[in-house]
Amino acid sequence: MREYRSIDLSSRQTEERRIVCVWLRRLEELLHSEAALYTSALKRSGINRETLEESINLSQRDLDRVLAQVRVYHPDITLRLFSRAEILDLGLVGYAAINSESVGSALQIMNQYHSLASDRYLDELTREGDTARITPAPLPGYADDFQNICEDSFSGNWRALQLLLGPNANKSKIRIRLPYAQPRYADTYHEIFGDHCEFQSSTAGLSFPSEWLNRPIHYGSGALSDVYAAVCERVLGPGEIRQDMSRQVRRLLLTRTGGDFPSLEDAASDLRLSAGQLRKRLYRCGTSYKKLALEVRMDLAKHYLMDTRLSIQEIAYLLAYAAPAPFSRAFKKVHGVAPQHYRESNSTSE
Repeated sequence: MREYRSIDLSSRQTEERRIVCVWLRRLEELLHSEAALYTSALKRSGINRETLEESINLSQRDLDRVLAQVRVYHPDITLRLFSRAEILDLGLVGYAAINSESVGSALQIMNQYHSLASDRYLDELTREGDTARITPAPLPGYADDFQNICEDSFSGNWRALQLLLGPNANKSKIRIRLPYAQPRYADTYHEIFGDHCEFQSSTAGLSFPSEWLNRPIHYGSGALSDVYAAVCERVLGPGEIRQDMSRQVRRLLLTRTGGDFPSLEDAASDLRLSAGQLRKRLYRCGTSYKKLALEVRMDLAKHYLMDTRLSIQEIAYLLAYAAPAPFSRAFKKVHGVAPQHYRESNSTSE
């Protein structure tokens, strides 16, 4: 694997910029025979050579913009780029992953800090009997990018499995399910994933034998796993794996005007999940859709009470309550005081 010089890892932002810079350089290598296209994509995305050289002011959105420019000419660029990635492209997280005790723990670490590598979606690793499955879920605002998200997730995760397993990564044992029509560059899919690509499937996922999760890392050093994991937590924070789904749902609810929130089924559909999957993921986070919807309503209620002159009745209707009384009861149950008392107390304190 490629070696990287020591860099400043003082913050998650610094590490995110470094990862984006590495992937932009990999893109340049991939387009070595089309230097003009790469330069034009950078320019159209507002990135100059100095920014790239110094790895400053770069974000995941910059990478997304550059790839969008290149995708006009090479629609399979996402597949091609991330199928050539290295685990150490993820920097500190990559070191923690390759020094894990097993393939499963490596994938767990990579998922835990996934937000460093993408702000468009999250991956979930599940295990059901003899099959393990990686399923991407787009964050609010990115549902329309689902095909590209699948290409990003599946090519990157399959590449990671190949590197973690070494010679034991058998392409014939993976299955790719894709909930969209076969694109005109389907040959790239088959080149990367083999023959088991199912287009127009009812679900999305990269499946592989669950026993792979228990295998040791190829050329890894399990003795360093705890050390690197501790460094990750100290430098980058504890990660977001347990909070990501509840955060996604909160974001989704807050994007809806007022308090007329979607049903569990509609919210799951917006997040490209089944109702059962969403219910299960929220349960693992120690919460439920009903509880999150109430929390968001009550947070909005506090905002309306403190920052507007809306009456209690108007706020109740705005938050989809049929009458002021049930709203007041719900607010008092959550915040301990009636809405009017809360408004008066906060007005006095100001």
